[in-house]
Amino acid sequence: MLSDEERERIAGAALGLLERVGVQLTEPEARELLQGAGARTEGERVRVPEELVEEAIKSAPSTIAIYDRDGERAMELGGRSVYFGAHTDAPDVLDPWTNERRPCEEADVGRHAVLIDALDNICYTTASGMVSDRPAPIADRVALAQCLVASRKPALAMPVSNEGLIDCHEMAALAVGGDDALRDHPMLIVYSEPVSPLIHPDDSIRRLLYCAQNEIPLVYTPYAAMGATAPMSPAAVTAQLCAESLSALVIHQLKRPGAPFVFGGMASVMDMRTTIFSYGAPEFQRGNALMAEMSHHFDLPNFGTAGTSDAQSFDGQAVLEAASSCMMAQLVGANLVHDVGLLGNATVVMPAMIVVTDEILAMLDHLFGEVDVSDEALGLSVLEEVGVGGEFVTHSHTFDHFRDIWYPDLLFRAGAEAWATSNQEAFQERVNARTCELIDNHEPVRLPNDVSEAIQAIVVGAEARLAN
Repeated sequence: MLSDEERERIAGAALGLLERVGVQLTEPEARELLQGAGARTEGERVRVPEELVEEAIKSAPSTIAIYDRDGERAMELGGRSVYFGAHTDAPDVLDPWTNERRPCEEADVGRHAVLIDALDNICYTTASGMVSDRPAPIADRVALAQCLVASRKPALAMPVSNEGLIDCHEMAALAVGGDDALRDHPMLIVYSEPVSPLIHPDDSIRRLLYCAQNEIPLVYTPYAAMGATAPMSPAAVTAQLCAESLSALVIHQLKRPGAPFVFGGMASVMDMRTTIFSYGAPEFQRGNALMAEMSHHFDLPNFGTAGTSDAQSFDGQAVLEAASSCMMAQLVGANLVHDVGLLGNATVVMPAMIVVTDEILAMLDHLFGEVDVSDEALGLSVLEEVGVGGEFVTHSHTFDHFRDIWYPDLLFRAGAEAWATSNQEAFQERVNARTCELIDNHEPVRLPNDVSEAIQAIVVGAEARLAN
């Protein structure tokens, strides 16, 4: 979407913004690190020289290996590799059994983890902890415990405090066999974010410093909406988001050079007819694509967004917006793509849409797969054998290769006669049935009881500290 020259102009604008305008930063250790490296401070404002940003980009790894709970490599973040993960940071859930929208509970997070574990194209779980039936300050740990116990896949955690992060770190270490195992084969990714425009809250920076010190892969991604928290221009919001993520990278690399950092930014737009920050608008999808392209420019792993929608129900709008965003993420080579199944302007998790998106991703994986042009694949000898006006149904070449095409699990491809004699379930009904079946029948490899109990003990301890 951007030429090399256009990428250079946006990068230059971001670096100029950091040098001339700077960021608001009050966290003492981060300020000390920046001052010691040559940044200029004036009150709460810190201005970051271009050379510090360039040094941080060179210091940060261009690829990050992420492992599953068993120590098997699950993702290689960087380049144009693309991995999709679900999301649970919404106050509500659309229950696939009842089609009722209701507050999300701890049990829902566990069910979602089982569902994600069952789906081949959803690569990691997300533990963000919006559960209504547990105290909000410990809900992040409650959610991560469910993910660690019910799925082998890597987990993206969103702790709301440094205390929560320490507990999440300990829980993940328990799940994989200790701190050394977690450091050598990281399966926990931590999310933190600034406040647009150009503010780094103390809590966000403390999480950043902790992750750098302990070499925990960190996503530090701003979210901005054009016309509200960013200028009404795709180029401007991209430059702003780059500045926000890169200024955090400088602090991160000053704390521990070479620590794993995931660059990114979510560039949305405020719909002036509704005032919502859209998760389905083409501007949102384009903004995420531009940020992925800038990550390639800086040669940094990227945090992307797809599989989302502004739809408030499981309907055609939900599938349309989710599918188009997934295609964009694949085309631009976003790396760690989150928010699959998060709909309704980020207010409701729809498990059925996680299942739909798994099907979309399988389709896209086939669509964008390599085309074999070997002699056997070109099939000239087959064409010679069949000849002009012949048929290929009975030829052995067809028998050898008919399984090479993609066969859907959820889409209906039979004709009108087959549809007339079927039970004629609508697409939504088929997907809901499949969702419930996977949650009910998939048997994940759960953690041993003693490890699960140790993880739950951390949650109980956090709750006890809260009560005191």
